[in-house]
Amino acid sequence: MPNARAPGAIANAAAAPAQRRETAWLAAIVLVGLLARVATVVVLDIAPVSDYAEYRQMALSLLAGHGLVDTMGNRAMYNAGYPLFVLAPAFALFGPGLLAAQLANALLGAAGIALCHAVAREAGAGRGGRLLAAAFWAAYLPSWIYAEYLAKENLMTPLMLGVLWCALRLARQPSLRVAGVCGLLFGLLAITGNSALALVAVAACALLIAPGGARRKLPLAAAALLTALAVAAPWLLRNLETVGAPVLNTNGGFNLYLGNNPAADGLFMSISDTPRGASWEALRRQGEVQASQTLGREAAQWIREHPADFAALALRKALLFWSPPTHAGKGPGSALETTSRQIWLAQYLLLTALALAGLALPEMRTRQSALLALALAAYTAVHMLFFVVFRYREPLMPILCIVSALVAEALWRHSWRGTAELR
Repeated sequence: MPNARAPGAIANAAAAPAQRRETAWLAAIVLVGLLARVATVVVLDIAPVSDYAEYRQMALSLLAGHGLVDTMGNRAMYNAGYPLFVLAPAFALFGPGLLAAQLANALLGAAGIALCHAVAREAGAGRGGRLLAAAFWAAYLPSWIYAEYLAKENLMTPLMLGVLWCALRLARQPSLRVAGVCGLLFGLLAITGNSALALVAVAACALLIAPGGARRKLPLAAAALLTALAVAAPWLLRNLETVGAPVLNTNGGFNLYLGNNPAADGLFMSISDTPRGASWEALRRQGEVQASQTLGREAAQWIREHPADFAALALRKALLFWSPPTHAGKGPGSALETTSRQIWLAQYLLLTALALAGLALPEMRTRQSALLALALAAYTAVHMLFFVVFRYREPLMPILCIVSALVAEALWRHSWRGTAELR
């Protein structure tokens, strides 16, 4: 009697070549994206300034045995995750030069490309949509250039994509392991860029819509929370001992004040341009925590006394956050810079146009798409409370790439069906 193969085995055998082709295409996209980022950091030569210089100093200070201290002597003003987990290891292994850290950024970018594919899969994309999501992020020009900068967003981006993958998986197939990974990623984000904790709303909604009752879901939520706390606890204890409070950083009140004071316009501004400018140095000498708390109280007081102005300013920040990149750099730009900015603008307009077109497609009215939209909205809302710097949008751009890929795939299917009907 001939051997009979089960229908499932036959289907798996038939799908194997297609899966291998997809894996090969994904590997090629990741490799091209990585090489583009490596080439960018080799060609460019931009000295670290502002936050980038602070992160470099924190890593070098740690390696010198002085702890994580910035150029102003602050011990918890800036988020510690990027200098701690990326810069310090790179400098320890290869010296204080920038190239090793920038190559680490390029590798983080490659990880983000692969994660775009994984998130798109969890969001229900077909093979074309999955590969297109990865390709969109691989080709997005600013993501190449940010590999040159010592910016925490290089680490935040793959961590946020990991959280989004976990949320989508929990919504479909909740498990203790995925909840634990989600908590781990949230713990790392708390130390790296705590504005990304806005994605807690996405994870919470994912659990709410997941199959099963509260008896099944509560242990998962507890596992994620406890894991996140376990990851962040050493840093909180360090700050309790070092600055006198178990805080993730001491810039919360400072940033709230910069975004909510009589001179605020929605964008980042120097403290010297605020009513606190003249007394800022004296306030700093009272300590990081005290200075932040004082500025936070003054910002809250301004919000209470000017609710209409606060609401209008918050709306302006949302518009600024998503405004097309038409701004120019400092000084007269080279032909290469001008061309790069034009490509950036074209890519941004394409991605946003596709994402907005999805509002009209029934295929995009799914739970997975709603979670992606919530991620975009929640992270935007955080910056409506504080202020806008254009690089703060960068960790959201791969999510926009995923949404745009889903829409492009749906539009292609519509077009294919229409062509087939005409035949």
